[in-house]
Amino acid sequence: MSTANLAILGAMLLVGVASALGLYKAGGKSQKADTAEQDVKDAQSQVAQQQEMEQRGAEAPQTVDEFLNALDKGRG
Repeated sequence: MSTANLAILGAMLLVGVASALGLYKAGGKSQKADTAEQDVKDAQSQVAQQQEMEQRGAEAPQTVDEFLNALDKGRG
């Protein structure tokens, strides 16, 4: 092989390695973004569950008489 061919081959290999490294890094960032997005969805779900629990607690009978009345009506 001539020197020119070796130089071209070396440049092509260098570009290939640089491209592969760039794609690898971009894939890692994409995966981190997906993980962060899932974390946000999980947090929103937990907040919604907490709000539902608080709402049920607010609607629950607060005294023994209210509780007994609710049982009599079949809500308990």
